[in-house]
Amino acid sequence: MDSLRMIKIDFDIHQMIELERKGFDEPEYLALRRLLKLGKPEAEAVPASQSAAAVEGRSWNGKGVELPHGTELRMEYNGRVSRGHIDNGIWIVEGERATSPSKAAKMVNVTKDGTKPSLNGWIYWEVKRPNDSRWRRLENLK
Repeated sequence: MDSLRMIKIDFDIHQMIELERKGFDEPEYLALRRLLKLGKPEAEAVPASQSAAAVEGRSWNGKGVELPHGTELRMEYNGRVSRGHIDNGIWIVEGERATSPSKAAKMVNVTKDGTKPSLNGWIYWEVKRPNDSRWRRLENLK
């Protein structure tokens, strides 16, 4: 494969790709290739300079809490559920990138009057780390 390119997609397409993924460690483009019936790409060599940690992905850390790469995220606000995951130390929620729970909460939610709220994401987000069997409130991990 020559290179990967960024494209903008709507939420429905993003959701289809996420549902097709076999796990958080699988790149989104592989799921999209399956959906488009393109088959597997030719083997890609991992540069020798890339460490095992970089391949696995970095954790996100904040206020003494560590969320490993692949942690699932969800929150409910104003009757709407938002979902995402930690990808290489970044909060990815509905295709948008954030660096903290509060920024992620504000980014994807609106109030009843249509404005972006200032939310304490620590209160709203629930997480399911790769080895967890159940969802946990983020604020309870402090």
